[in-house]
Amino acid sequence: MAQNQRNGDKQEPLLTIGTVAQMLDLHQQTLRKYEEEGLISPERTKGGTRMYSRSDVERLSIIVSLTRELGVNLAGVEVIFRMREQLEEMKRMLDLILQQLDPPVREQMLSVLRGTEFGLVPTKRTGTGLVLHSLLRTAAGEGKGEKE
Repeated sequence: MAQNQRNGDKQEPLLTIGTVAQMLDLHQQTLRKYEEEGLISPERTKGGTRMYSRSDVERLSIIVSLTRELGVNLAGVEVIFRMREQLEEMKRMLDLILQQLDPPVREQMLSVLRGTEFGLVPTKRTGTGLVLHSLLRTAAGEGKGEKE
């Protein structure tokens, strides 16, 4: 393991390609391929040696899980990472917007976003999203839709 300067004054341990390959049970050429595909960008020493940070290894672990356990190809991995970044950016923007609201308005907006303002509840079936609580009660034979 080597030490290198990264992110300003912060010292972070950096790992060689051989160490990372062994840690993740990957071939070094696989790591080079991930870099070629733009999925990872390890630091380089002045001599050109790849040096991987803790965050690089975490990202690689996700790639390994997606490809090995879920069968996602590299194009799919790229799409997943891009979507993740877009969601994180949207969350940051939403947080900034919410910070600008007065507290009562902010709480009401958060309630709407959580789905509790209008009686929305998450469904258990994948892909069905939120449904009105009153519709669930009607479907269960309770409330207005209940037969007498």
